[in-house]
Amino acid sequence: MTSARPFFAGLALFSVLCATAAPARADDDKAEEEDKDRTEWAAVPVLGGSTDIGVQFGAAVAVSGLGRGFRPYWWKMDALLSASIKGGPDGAEVVQQAHDMRWDIPGGASGKVRLMPAVFFDKTINSGYFGLGNAAPVVTDPEGQVGRRYQFKHQEIRTRLNIRQPLGGGASEAATGSTEWSAMYGWTLRYVRPVAYPESRLAIDAATRDEDGRPLIYGLEGLGIGMVNGGIIYDSRDDQIIPTRGSYYLGAVRLAGATPTTSNVNWMGVNFIAQKYHKLGKSPFILAGRVFVDLLAGHVPFYDLSQAGAFAAIDMPGGAQGIRGVPNGRYSGLIKVVGNVELRAMLFGFKFAGSNFKIGATTFFDTGRVWYDYSFSSPRDGRGMGLKYGAGGGLAFLWDTVALFRVDVAYSPDASAANPGFPVGIYVQEGFMF
Repeated sequence: MTSARPFFAGLALFSVLCATAAPARADDDKAEEEDKDRTEWAAVPVLGGSTDIGVQFGAAVAVSGLGRGFRPYWWKMDALLSASIKGGPDGAEVVQQAHDMRWDIPGGASGKVRLMPAVFFDKTINSGYFGLGNAAPVVTDPEGQVGRRYQFKHQEIRTRLNIRQPLGGGASEAATGSTEWSAMYGWTLRYVRPVAYPESRLAIDAATRDEDGRPLIYGLEGLGIGMVNGGIIYDSRDDQIIPTRGSYYLGAVRLAGATPTTSNVNWMGVNFIAQKYHKLGKSPFILAGRVFVDLLAGHVPFYDLSQAGAFAAIDMPGGAQGIRGVPNGRYSGLIKVVGNVELRAMLFGFKFAGSNFKIGATTFFDTGRVWYDYSFSSPRDGRGMGLKYGAGGGLAFLWDTVALFRVDVAYSPDASAANPGFPVGIYVQEGFMF
C-alpha cells in the first residue's frame, strides 16, 4: 500500500543543467562555499517503480536550505506527483497514483528539535492481500494466473508530524547531528477506504467469522484513524545517506484508534530496529545489517497487518523495504521479524554541470516471516521455520550530498505469487533500504 519513492533517472541529468547549473568550484573554494547560507533546488521528471506497482513516472521538486552549521542541510522539502502503469487482467492500466509532500527540518525551534511533517495521497487498484498467516496459500486459475483474486482497491490520505529531540544536548548538537541519543514522538491522521473485488481473498475473509463470532478481519469500511507514537533512538552513524560505520537502534510504541467507533478498530504496536555498519579495511566495501521486529495487538485493520513501523509505515515483510522479491501484502500477521544483510560500495565518481555524482553497487540477502498470533502455533502459519527470503544485487546512484537512488533486483520463490512465472522482484527507489 505504501507508495515507492521513485528514481530521478535519465531525464534528470538534463534537469540538473537547468536547476543547478553553476560553474564547477575549485577544491579550495568548496569548504567556504559549503558554509554559506544558500538554497539549492531541482525540478525533475522521475522514473521508478517495482514489480508490485509497475512503471512509475511523474515529476518531483526538491528544495534544500544549506549552511548555518547544519549537515547535510538545515531544511529540505520535496514534493512528488506520480502514477504507475502495469499489466492487469484487462491489459495495461494505471494501478497507482501517489502524491506527497515531505519536509525535513533539522533546524526546527532554533536547532533544538528536528521536525518532519508530511502529507500523502495514495490510490491503488492492485494492493495485495493474500490472506492471514505465514502459510497463506496462492491458487491460480486454469490459465495459471491470479487475476484480481489477491488484490483490492486502496485509497488513503494521511498527514503526520514526527519530532526528533536530542537527549542531553543543546542546539549545537542538534545542528551538527553529533548527539547519539534522542527521543522521537509524533502523530499520524489517516482516512483509509478499501474496496474488495468480488470473490477475492479479501471478500471471502471479510465474510468469515471466528468460532466466537468475531470477524476474522477488521477495517473493511472507510475509517478515520488517529495514531500517536513515541520512542528512543541511538544513532552513531557517521553519515545518514551512506553510513560506513556506526549503529542505529530504535525502540518505539504506538497507539491507534478509528472512527466510527462501531468498527471496533483499535490497536497498539511495538517496533524494534537494530542496524549496524562496518567498513571492510581500506576497501570501499561496507557490510551493513538490519534486524526489524514489529509487534501488534488488538483489532488491527487488515491492511496494517502487512505493514510495520512506528513513525513511517512500510510494507513488511514483502516489498522494497522488507524482503525484496516478496510481493506487497503476501503475508499478514500480528508479528513480523525481518533480517537484512548488504554488501555495498560506492565505486567511482564524476562531476557534471557543477554537481558531484557517484555510482556504486550492492549485493544483499533478506529473510524473515510473520506469525498470525501469539500462540506461535496457528495452522495459518504452517509448520517448520517458515522463513521467506530474497537475494540479489543492485546499483546505487548518489547525486551531490542529499539524494541517493538505487535499483535492486531480487530473486524470491514468493515473487511468482503476484506475477506467475516471474520469480524476480525489481525495485527502483530513493535511498538505501537502511
